[in-house]
Amino acid sequence: MYARRRVPHSYPPAEVRFTLIPLLPVLLATGALGLVAEIQSLPEGWREAAREKSEALGVDTSERSQRIFFDEPGLDTLFVRGLAGAAGTLNRALSRVLRVEIALDRGRGGERARRAAALLPLLPSRSYDALMTGMLTVLTAIGAARGGAVHVTLLRDSAHPEQSLSPRPGSPQVHLRRPKPPESLRDMCADIDDMYWSMSAGHTLKITRVGEGEIRRWLLSLPGTAHTDFHSTENPADFESNIREMLGLESAMRVGVVKALHHAMALDGVEPAGYSKEPVMICGHSQGGMVAVALAALPPQKAGVDVEAILATGAPARRIRIREDVTMVSVQHDQDVIPSMDGTPARAPDQRVHVGRSLVRPKKSPLYYAHSSATYTETVRHLERKVRVNPWGRLASSVAALTDFLPQIDEETRVFFYEVWQELLEPTRTDTEDAFVALDRAEDFEPVDYHMDWSPTPLITLPEFSMSAFAPYSRLVSDYVKKVADTPRRILKSMRIPKTIRIGGHRAVPGFERSQEAFRKDIRS
Repeated sequence: MYARRRVPHSYPPAEVRFTLIPLLPVLLATGALGLVAEIQSLPEGWREAAREKSEALGVDTSERSQRIFFDEPGLDTLFVRGLAGAAGTLNRALSRVLRVEIALDRGRGGERARRAAALLPLLPSRSYDALMTGMLTVLTAIGAARGGAVHVTLLRDSAHPEQSLSPRPGSPQVHLRRPKPPESLRDMCADIDDMYWSMSAGHTLKITRVGEGEIRRWLLSLPGTAHTDFHSTENPADFESNIREMLGLESAMRVGVVKALHHAMALDGVEPAGYSKEPVMICGHSQGGMVAVALAALPPQKAGVDVEAILATGAPARRIRIREDVTMVSVQHDQDVIPSMDGTPARAPDQRVHVGRSLVRPKKSPLYYAHSSATYTETVRHLERKVRVNPWGRLASSVAALTDFLPQIDEETRVFFYEVWQELLEPTRTDTEDAFVALDRAEDFEPVDYHMDWSPTPLITLPEFSMSAFAPYSRLVSDYVKKVADTPRRILKSMRIPKTIRIGGHRAVPGFERSQEAFRKDIRS
């Protein structure tokens, strides 16, 4: 792994500025043209031209920025922390304004002071939390984040393959191309890659029951973010779920995962009281890995399921600390920027085992390639082969613990496919302040803090000098200083100007020519 992945603040600030600042003019131009394209009062031809130019600039800027972040691992962490720092500065300024309003009220109970007193304790104390909270507040206020009740629909049950389960009314036909139970960790990753293309309106996930009785266990293959639109859709694997999980809040996707597991357990004869006692292993990509870590961080009774093992690929989940009894292998490519979206360096906050891989930049879309589930499937294949060759150490023992969850030869299995979807609330615009006050808060969530406050490396490292190195020359310097300081006295002494005498009414200085010549010699010396 690149050292700067672990210590991203070792980047010289000047290097960061020289790398990122050239992108700003193009980004601003792209945004300005995009705004022009939305101005209804302009002619349609102008708007269309602005839209085409904005899209062209956006594609070019995307490729340039992708190459920069791919070639400089760790720069993405600094970028996110820079945004968080700006949000933290605004958050602290708002805090001062609220305190001033409370102080100026002087206990009179005014409306502004009352609202300020209600807002002040709700302000996040961490800069990153301020960034995420601000984004969630704005999305809620403008009516973009409007996910409602979460539902799960059974798409396929291998115990009843003859039953054709129709999709929900108004939903497209779901394509499931890997109905067999997984036989390796690579198979679980390949299942995720296939479900990204299932064409469902909601989010597809695969649950496999392995064994029966006391050795019964559950496997869950969980894809990540389905779309990055700011507006909510029926698919809960969206931007809102990402933000909520970053803040330690229960997301719609987490609710759907627990509901799907409970439904599958119920179909297999598990009583509701035993849901949190059934051992579960989750293989999650991106947001799926983040949801898995969030469930593994909670006690089984509170989470609703007992997550005992995790294989996370490309997951931004380093702010969350898992329980001590959980086995986790985290696979992250050095050039993948998504694991750094939580603003953390590539360091393990707990007993999880980290596996990295360095990639070669492709010709196009390098960041998409670095985060692709297909690329991670290939990486996990290399990981399993490596462990077979070298079956010793923490990595091998952790992979072996995950492999023990997989079906053994002739072991009974049952495969379920579910679609997780959410209702959409009516879009309403609310006051930003009211939206902020109404947000959920994670009272017991304590993110992992990474110490990154020391000064970064300078752009040019200057050699260090010790004063002891100059000791042999101190006497010479002292003598030279004394000589320079004594020069005016020596010059005046050499001139030996006598008392003046008067000759014929004029002042005369005997020996003046000789004194002038001596003065010239002293000056030359």
